[in-house]
Amino acid sequence: MKLHGRDDDIKLLRSKLRELTKKKDDDDEDAAKNLVHAKDHVGEMIFVSGTSGTGKSALIHKGLGNHAAKSGYIFASGKFNDKLQKPLSAFSDAMTRLAKNITTENSKMGELSSGGPSIATLIRNKIQNEFDEEDAEQLRRVLPGCAELLGLGPRRPSLFCPSSYADKVALFRSAPQLGSAKRRLRVSLTLVGKESIAQMHYAVRRFLKIICSQLKGVVLLIDDLQWSDAATLDLLKSIVLDGEIPRLLIVGAYREDEVPDHHPLAFHIRELDQMKVAITKIRIGNLSVDYAILLVAEALGMDDDDSKVKSLAETIHRKTEGNPFFMLMFLRSLYDEKLLQYNFGVMKWTWDDDAVNSKIVTENVASVLVNKMSRLQEETQRMLM
Repeated sequence: MKLHGRDDDIKLLRSKLRELTKKKDDDDEDAAKNLVHAKDHVGEMIFVSGTSGTGKSALIHKGLGNHAAKSGYIFASGKFNDKLQKPLSAFSDAMTRLAKNITTENSKMGELSSGGPSIATLIRNKIQNEFDEEDAEQLRRVLPGCAELLGLGPRRPSLFCPSSYADKVALFRSAPQLGSAKRRLRVSLTLVGKESIAQMHYAVRRFLKIICSQLKGVVLLIDDLQWSDAATLDLLKSIVLDGEIPRLLIVGAYREDEVPDHHPLAFHIRELDQMKVAITKIRIGNLSVDYAILLVAEALGMDDDDSKVKSLAETIHRKTEGNPFFMLMFLRSLYDEKLLQYNFGVMKWTWDDDAVNSKIVTENVASVLVNKMSRLQEETQRMLM
């Protein structure tokens, strides 16, 4: 289905993809001339915001996802879940999709086109040459879906840190009466914990640098950032500030009405602004009446010049405030209640304007529509949201 009223936003997103292409061409040209540039820049991010149902995810997939694939880039996404509060979950999911793409499609292309090693093999070999086993194992635990790309290795007991940290935690818990010694140990634990997180950030950045250097470009979408955790926000900041990861574009999407000024994400965006990170902010709102008419006409397969279609669209727009998702769900509710029916005699949809006008949309109805959406498959939700 066409995204009505989003043409300018789609053009802006695709211009960012073209900038990524230009960076690759410049990098290739510099490499051919044996030029080496100092680390003098940081990365950039795109943030797409809007209320639920305005089509943030659909916009990003239309503007970047589909276009990236045609241009030879890899587009990978991960989505936070308000019911699953798991650190780094969306980032891990995006990296899993990225790794799966590399180990399947790109591997086949590499072997078929050149007869040489696949991209996955090149990446795996580089990881084995540059990573010690502790770093590789740390990545396997943080990004379990990337295990195949990272290569196999023995399992280790700790997640973000060496065993010494786990030993100190055990000692701390088993010695409740140590007084000042315990306070010193608490400080030591904090320092070791911060060091472990820094090591994890560095390992992830090195991993991304290896991946991106072997590909034409990578776009990572982290969706529903309003439910993100602090660990993810810190990791994203670390990645975008690195300055040495080539051809990587990170996109974040969030519900603006769930991110007040004191929200961690709002603070994170302000902090990136202060650090001179190139941030592109796209805010999408509800549709105007004109675009609402186009949406309803397309959904019904009818002419947008039809006066009855215009009247229906104007009514739906008034009742839903032009929210694209609610408009489609409202149409569906009309069908479910037999207020909208397909007349096979005249081969088009028919409805009673008075009945549609009398249908009331309350907060409860909106809640029902949201619940209906939550039962849809993820792919369908993404196209609607």
